[in-house]
Amino acid sequence: MLNRFKYIFSKLNVRHRVLLSALLLTLLATGITGTLAWNSGRQSALNQGQTSTEARPVHLLKLERDTEGNQTTVPVPGADFVLYNAQDPENPVQVQSTFTTDQEGRITVSLPPGRYFFQEIRLPYGFAPDLDAENQPIRRYDFTVTSSTTNDHPIVTAYNRRLSGDLIIEKTLVNDDGTELSEEQLAQLFEFRVTFSDDGTYAYQINGEGESHELASGETLQLRHGQRAVFTNIPVGVHYIVEEVGMEHGQANNSSGNISLDPSIVDFTNRDMTRLGNLILEKEVVNSDGSAVTDEQREIDFEFEVQLSNVPDGASFRFTTNRYQIDDDPDNDDDTREGTVANGDTLTLRHGEILTIHDLPVGTSYQIREVERPNFVSGTRDVEGNIVQDANNRHLFINSYQVDGGEPVLTFLSFEKQVISDDEAALREYFDFEVTFEPDEGQIFQYRIIENGIEGELQDFVSGDIIRLRHGQKVLFADLPPGLTYRIREIEIDRFLEALTTVGGQTVNGTSNGDETGNRNGSHHTFVNREIPNGSAQLIIEKRVEGVGYDAEHEFLFDLYINDVKQDGVIRLRSGETSLPIVLELGDRWRVVEHDSYDNGFSQEGISNGTGTIELEHIGRNVYVRQTNRYVRDTISLSGTKTWEMPEGVQTPRHITVQLMQGDIAVRQVNVEGPNWAYTFDNLPKFDNEGNEIHYTIREIPVTGWRAETNPENINLHNIWVDPVTASLEIEKLITGDAAPNAEQFEFVMNPGGHVVNITNSGQAHFPEISFDRPGTFEFTVHETRGSTLGWDYDNAEYRWFVKIEQDTDGLLSLTEQWLTKNGERIDGLQAVFTNRFDDSVLLEETLDIPVKKVWDHKELTADLQPDGIVVQLMADNKEVSRRQLTADMEWQTLFQKMPRYDSEGREIKYQVKESEVNGYSAKISGNAQKGFTIHNTYVGMEEPPSQAPDKPSTTGRLPDVGDGLTLTAIILGLVCIRIAYLLYRETKSKKG
Repeated sequence: MLNRFKYIFSKLNVRHRVLLSALLLTLLATGITGTLAWNSGRQSALNQGQTSTEARPVHLLKLERDTEGNQTTVPVPGADFVLYNAQDPENPVQVQSTFTTDQEGRITVSLPPGRYFFQEIRLPYGFAPDLDAENQPIRRYDFTVTSSTTNDHPIVTAYNRRLSGDLIIEKTLVNDDGTELSEEQLAQLFEFRVTFSDDGTYAYQINGEGESHELASGETLQLRHGQRAVFTNIPVGVHYIVEEVGMEHGQANNSSGNISLDPSIVDFTNRDMTRLGNLILEKEVVNSDGSAVTDEQREIDFEFEVQLSNVPDGASFRFTTNRYQIDDDPDNDDDTREGTVANGDTLTLRHGEILTIHDLPVGTSYQIREVERPNFVSGTRDVEGNIVQDANNRHLFINSYQVDGGEPVLTFLSFEKQVISDDEAALREYFDFEVTFEPDEGQIFQYRIIENGIEGELQDFVSGDIIRLRHGQKVLFADLPPGLTYRIREIEIDRFLEALTTVGGQTVNGTSNGDETGNRNGSHHTFVNREIPNGSAQLIIEKRVEGVGYDAEHEFLFDLYINDVKQDGVIRLRSGETSLPIVLELGDRWRVVEHDSYDNGFSQEGISNGTGTIELEHIGRNVYVRQTNRYVRDTISLSGTKTWEMPEGVQTPRHITVQLMQGDIAVRQVNVEGPNWAYTFDNLPKFDNEGNEIHYTIREIPVTGWRAETNPENINLHNIWVDPVTASLEIEKLITGDAAPNAEQFEFVMNPGGHVVNITNSGQAHFPEISFDRPGTFEFTVHETRGSTLGWDYDNAEYRWFVKIEQDTDGLLSLTEQWLTKNGERIDGLQAVFTNRFDDSVLLEETLDIPVKKVWDHKELTADLQPDGIVVQLMADNKEVSRRQLTADMEWQTLFQKMPRYDSEGREIKYQVKESEVNGYSAKISGNAQKGFTIHNTYVGMEEPPSQAPDKPSTTGRLPDVGDGLTLTAIILGLVCIRIAYLLYRETKSKKG
């Protein structure tokens, strides 16, 4: 070795020799013992090349963007995504099957580092994709997973736009009798309370134009006939309830429901049951002697006091008269009488005049009393009654002027009963009348009952007696003296409304009204009764669901309100079911509200007769409330069966994996096992986001030895056994360079399949046989796993093995061609050859750091007698190469640094440690150079007490080595440098000589 250095130095000039000497001194000073920097960098590069493949948990978060376009923190469950591995951007690979966001809007997966993307394939009902800067829908979300990726935050945050719809509330008012609405009715305001399930506040406009009004959930708005309250931009799915405050006589459709893309129209139609009638008053003047009425008598104004009740306070009603017809001066317009009358007013009438009070509400009670006038006797002094629908509320007031002299003429009093009813029983019912006469003086009067023109027998009557009549009968009191005061009162029956209840006056003669027999010498009154409608109807709630795929056992809950009172309990119905009949009486109001079940996929599309009143046309009939829901998650279930066709002796696999495909996307995956080999996919979306029906197909993960056949009409699978073709690839390992000190095992991998073979040192091996059960050209990659053993240079070549399989008309498979490429270039032959080279010089550069630790077990030895230091020797092949002193200040530890791992012949150095004997202690040494040594000292008792330590350290003997562990190397290098310097000096001196 010295000769080599001498030769090298002889070829250098003085300058180069000095530089080389300086370099050697620098190496000595820095303690570098052969571990070169390039080797350390190479090892670092090797370490960095070991890529971590540990899966990292990550999650996608799906949130809502509201109808105004603002991002929210509201999660969106039920969104379907497909996950792709995008390591090869041109050919992304689907990972598993469909993922669906949970109730928190999350999808959580564990993925190894790499590039991926989520693609949204189905949105929940009521949502649309988010838009990019160019207003294009966003469906793909790319992301990258690294070894430092955490699950603390979403790796993807995606948004869906919440769609919105309109709510329109319409108000219509109609008169029950079909007449035109009055000005008062057109001006009437109706109040509506609107409730939203999200407790939101939304804006509306009257008739969709003009000023915008804000309405918070639970507040009210007002509408007139023909007006509409138009709400816009309400999120799809929000449940609403519209209630008319104080509604009477009418019905409403869609009074509750869910907002959809189409406008939700709520129509309230009220029927004004305020039928109107007229009250007619006639005036006639007669003379008691039968003489003609004079002109003066015609000009007399007779006064009538009017009392009206059951009418709005302050109400006034128009009246007209026919005075223009009886006026002798038709050109005098001042005689045309028209005006208004209210409760407490006084009206005047002249002879022959007919006064009509118009449009009194049915049910109005009235009392008309004529004011007494001297020398006149009132045949009808006062009447009391009610405005009754279809009744003739007409009353004749006769005044008889009493002419002096002449014999009084007997007169009559008659009254009849009329009943308005379609019920035959009501027409046969009897009504009681109380009749009084004054003065009566115990007089017995007589009357007879006339029916259908047939007079009955005379019957005795005493004032105050009760006379009973039924529909169509008439009572006739004949031959009554004039001037007799009478009063007729019908006794009320609850089931009937009386048009005339009481009438009073005096019997008069000389009259002209007469009766139906033509007798014109008396007074006649008609008592009309109308049966008050009554009865009941049955309310029945029907439940209907449109769509497919919903749970037929799902129960829908309904609340029922009768006359604004919520009934106890809830009504539970499934699709297609009806409730038990609910009996309601005439005039009862109902309201039916279904509980919101939008979160379960049901949108309330419409409810007919959701609100209403039992009217006459309902009596004795069923009233149906029909609630229709649409299942917005239209789903279907598909089932299939796996069948096998195989020769005898062939066994089916234990299970197969089946994928349901939507186009190129695997949306579901399931393992199928025998013996039935049946599979079902439930809750499959029936339509895509564009509303097109989805066509699903089936695919089987290939099973070796079997060919799968499908049918486009169903998702059944039929597997046919195919005798497979097998092939195997041979590899060879060659080694060049220096001889390796140890045997080395090399690993080779084939993909796909992850097949591994090992070769120790040089040699050949075959990968396991690959079985091909279908035609095609198959490609495999082969490479050597890069090892970490020092000194080896590994072959980085990549081979690709191509195998072409063809199938003939009989279904038999055959291997028709196979070939190899190396690093992209096709080569001859079918053997992959890998050549590795070993360089033993690298071994000289590897070093070790050897830690040594001291552990004491002093037992009962007191601290003042415990050792305060020891000496540890590092031995290399039983020769000391370094030593250290360990003390308590060093925590009884040391490190022998940068010790050579191999000797000059490439053999690994075996290191041990020894300890200079410690009096009274036994030593046990464990460990090795790679992991470190531990010296365990246990106190066993001293043979003699230790001598006192000297005040000054001894300067004789060998001092402990406290260097950096490179003493031996430093001595060798120092000797080399001295030798070189000597040779340099001698050569220089020789040249000078």
